[in-house]
Amino acid sequence: MFVLKDKSDVPLYIQLYQQFREQILSGDLKPGSKLPSTRKLCSDLHISRNTVDVAYHQLYSEGYLISKPRSGYYVEKLDLSYVHGTKEASYNKPMLPDDSDSLIQYDFKYGKLNESELPMMQWRKLTNKCIKNFSSEMTSYGPTFGEINLREEILKYLHYYRGVECTLDQVFIGAGVNYCLGMLCQLIKDITTTIAMEEPGHHITRRTLENHGFNVKPISLDSSGLNVIELNCTNTKAVHVTPSHQYPLGIIMPISRRLELIEWAIKNNSIIIEDDYSCHLRYNTKPVQSLQSLCSDRVVYIGSFSKFLFPTLRLSYMIIPKCMLNKFTAMFDGYPPSVPFIIQKTLELFMKEGHWESYLRKTNRMQKKKHDALVESLKRIFENKISIYGMNAGLHILVQVKANMSEKELIDRAHEVGVKVYPTSKFWKYPENSLKGTVMLGFGGIKLDEINPAVKLLYKAWTDNNVD
Repeated sequence: MFVLKDKSDVPLYIQLYQQFREQILSGDLKPGSKLPSTRKLCSDLHISRNTVDVAYHQLYSEGYLISKPRSGYYVEKLDLSYVHGTKEASYNKPMLPDDSDSLIQYDFKYGKLNESELPMMQWRKLTNKCIKNFSSEMTSYGPTFGEINLREEILKYLHYYRGVECTLDQVFIGAGVNYCLGMLCQLIKDITTTIAMEEPGHHITRRTLENHGFNVKPISLDSSGLNVIELNCTNTKAVHVTPSHQYPLGIIMPISRRLELIEWAIKNNSIIIEDDYSCHLRYNTKPVQSLQSLCSDRVVYIGSFSKFLFPTLRLSYMIIPKCMLNKFTAMFDGYPPSVPFIIQKTLELFMKEGHWESYLRKTNRMQKKKHDALVESLKRIFENKISIYGMNAGLHILVQVKANMSEKELIDRAHEVGVKVYPTSKFWKYPENSLKGTVMLGFGGIKLDEINPAVKLLYKAWTDNNVD
C-alpha cells in the first residue's frame, strides 16, 4: 500500500522510493519478491511511468533490488538482522516530529526575529546584484580574514558607533561569534588553561570554552557587572565579559568597573574577551562605548550581525589586538574564509549603501515599542507578583514569578495555555545557584499586537486567574 501526496514538498519519486525502502528494511517485502511492473504501478497510483522508473533505479543503484532481463526488479537478499534488532530497538522506531508545539499561539523564543520586520527585499536585490556582477570572484577562495571591502565597512562602523580603535589588518570576519571564539581559544591555549566568565553567562559560550579544553571559572556579578575583586583572586590570564548588556541579566557595566577590569588586565598581563552583546539595541538610554575603546591592546573585541539582521547569516567579526596579530596570522594563514563570498559581498553593499544604519534605527524603534509594551503589560497585569530583570536593552527579559513554582512548572503551565517561555537555569554553571522560578521571554520574534494577549494567558497559567 503506497500513499503519495501530490501537494508535498517531497517529489513523488522520492516518496515512492522511501516507501519501498521502508518495506524492504522492515521485512514486509521479502527477499526475492517481485516488484510490480512500471506500467502496472503507474496505472494503480496514477503517476507517470518516469516517476516509477526513477524510484526503481534509485533502489537498484543502492542495492535494494536486483534486475532480471525481461523479468523486472526483485528484492535483493539482505541480512537485515542488524537493522531490525528487537522490536524495542530505538533505531527501529520511527523518528516522528514533536508536535507538542502545534497548539502554541505565542512564542517568546530568544534569538528569533519577525520576518515582516526584516529587510528581505533589499537583501534579495543586493544578493542578485552580487551574483550578476561578481560571478568571477565566486570561482576561488577569498582571503582568510574576509573580503577587504567588507572589513573596511565594518571598521568604519565600529569606529564611529562603538569607538573601536584598530587598523584594517586587525579586522577578522568569521562564521558566528562562537567560531571566532573557537579560533581565539586555539590562539591563547598556551597562555592559560582557565578562562574566567560571568556567572550567570551564555551557556553556549561556556560550552565553547570547555570544548576547547579550558576550565571555566565562574565569577559572580553585582549591580555593576563582573566582580573584579573576585577575579583578582584567580590565576587566570583571560576573562570573557558582556559589558554593554550582560547576558542574561542585562547589567550595563559602568565606567568605574570597566577601568577596574582594564587595570586587572594590565597588572596581570592578561586579556579581556569583550562580546559586545546587544550593543545595537538600547532603549531609554544611550549606547555606551566599547571596552576596547579604552584599552585596545588588552581587549579582543567580538561582535555579530546575525542577531539583528538574519540569525542564519552567521557573520561575526573579531578585532585582534596588535600584540596577538602576528601569531594569529601565522597560525591561520591560508585557511579558507568561513563566510561565503556572496554573503560577505551582499553585506558590504548593504552597509555601503546606507541600509544597515537605516535598518538599525528602524529596528531600535520597533524593538523598543515591543520591549516597552511587554514590560508595561507584565507590570500592569501581574502587579507585584513578579520581578523583571534585563530591561532597557537587547531582545529578551527575565521574569521571576513570586509563587511556589519551579522553572519547569512555569514553562509547562505556560505551554498548556498556548504560550512558550524558556528556561534560565542553564545560564549558571551551577544551576542550583540560579534565580528560582525564573523564565526568559524573548520578544524579537513576536508581533507587537500579540504581546498583551500573551501576557494575559501567562497570568492565567501562573495564577489560575483570568484577567479582563
